[in-house]
Formats: sequence, C-alpha cells, structure tokens
Amino acid sequence: MPGQDDQNNIVARAQALIDEVQSQLAAGDEFYRSQGLNPEKVRSVLQSQGQATFDTEAEARKAFDADMAAVEQEVREEQARQSFNGAPTGGAKRPRTMI
Repeated sequence: MPGQDDQNNIVARAQALIDEVQSQLAAGDEFYRSQGLNPEKVRSVLQSQGQATFDTEAEARKAFDADMAAVEQEVREEQARQSFNGAPTGGAKRPRTMI
C-alpha cells in the first residue's frame, strides 16, 4: 500500500531526527562536563537568559509601538494646524518688472 509506505517513511525520518537530537544533546552535556560544568545548571542559566531576552524584546517592541503612535498623532495634529493656518496655497508671485 502506498499510504502505509509513506507513514512508515515519515515515522522512520522522525525517529532518525529524534536520535540525532538526542546524540547532539549528549555531546553538549559531555562538552559541559569536560569543561567542569554541570549541564543541568548550564541549561537552567541559558533558559533564564533566553526568557529575559524574550521579555526585554517584547517590552522594547511595546515601547517602540507606543512612541510611533505618539509621533503619528503629533504629525496628524500638525497637519490639521497647517490646514487651518490660512497660509497661501498658491504658487510663487509673479516677478515685477524693474525700470
């Protein structure tokens, strides 16, 4: 059956990826141990730094969006003031002839 072969192929590829990731994690743990570090503590520190970075980025994005909204509001207000200013909207004055 073609469907069964596809499913078996997907399962085999998924298992191969799982095995590869597990071997990479084991190699990472071995590296930390060779450097005299506890792999669990290293992972917890890296995870907390990653979360702090994510939170900081979210706060920065929120502040940036608020600043952009304020700038856009200020631009709209200035455009409204300019439209009611009554300044001439015509082109340049015609030059006068000099004698």
